Amino acid sequence: MRNLIALCLIALASASCGSSEEKPPTVGETKSFATACDKANEGKRIAVDGFLRLPEELNRKTGPVLRLYPTTDFSDKPIGVSTKSGDQPNQVAFLPKEYTDKDLKIKTSDGQVVPAGSKVRISGDMYFPTVGQVFQCALSNPLVEIAK
Repeated sequence: MRNLIALCLIALASASCGSSEEKPPTVGETKSFATACDKANEGKRIAVDGFLRLPEELNRKTGPVLRLYPTTDFSDKPIGVSTKSGDQPNQVAFLPKEYTDKDLKIKTSDGQVVPAGSKVRISGDMYFPTVGQVFQCALSNPLVEIAK
């Protein structure tokens, strides 16, 4: 009986460890900027076109949460994009200690470097942040493409 309980505990621990592993990013279902934050999209993989901007402050441990806007005047409410810093596809290039939007460089899923001001399509798992943010909803595990 003890062996059975031990095996069950090991199986549960293995299953929970595997589920926290992030899946490779995939293309999402295209949504308009106006409908991206609809409650019906929560937990779904969606794709939204827009222009990325850096936040005023960075969390350098978890990576920047970029802001995605529908236009380059950045006047509408943005969508958050949870990213990682690095030099791999779908990651933001490491930023200097003091930065401006011109320092934003992100690699697309096919490895192209997209400079600030470029129109992109971001696919991600839509969620609503648990704490108040400047954005209503956000996308995690992003796949970055140049918008057409």
